[in-house]
Amino acid sequence: MTTTPLTGTTQRGDLSPTPDELITAYEKGVDDLAAAVTGMTAEQLLARPIAGKWSTLEVVCHIADCEQFFADRIKRTIALERPLLIGADSDLYLESLIYQQRDLKEELDLVAATRRQMVRILRTLPPTSWQRTAVHSEKGLMTLHQLLLYPTNHLNHHLKFIAEKRAAMK
Repeated sequence: MTTTPLTGTTQRGDLSPTPDELITAYEKGVDDLAAAVTGMTAEQLLARPIAGKWSTLEVVCHIADCEQFFADRIKRTIALERPLLIGADSDLYLESLIYQQRDLKEELDLVAATRRQMVRILRTLPPTSWQRTAVHSEKGLMTLHQLLLYPTNHLNHHLKFIAEKRAAMK
């Protein structure tokens, strides 16, 4: 399982991954997330072994919810001219959307379905699409390339927290 941010290669003289490398890493995140929670009991998924931190189920639900806004942002950037993308405060979702009562398999399936659909779309884009831009309400001007890099690194970032929780329960 990879838990480091995607930085790409230096073969082109920069650290930016190619669109193909980025799509491949994005697609691989589905398997990485499933592997991170494989074998966990319902009790372990709900446990908060690290004070002040979310449970593993809450982390997975957060990832699933974020995947939906990330996919929407990417689609809008592909389809529209310089769309406005609104930021979201994920902490507000935790209690309102009852993360501790949600179903792990359903959340994993949602992440997988969202990413599968996006990969099919992204693989059809011409090279010029990767420079399409949107304006994020918090981050400013972002390219399509940056918009795909963000969820790829976001998932990897949260995989570390799931691993920490698993280690704390041993």
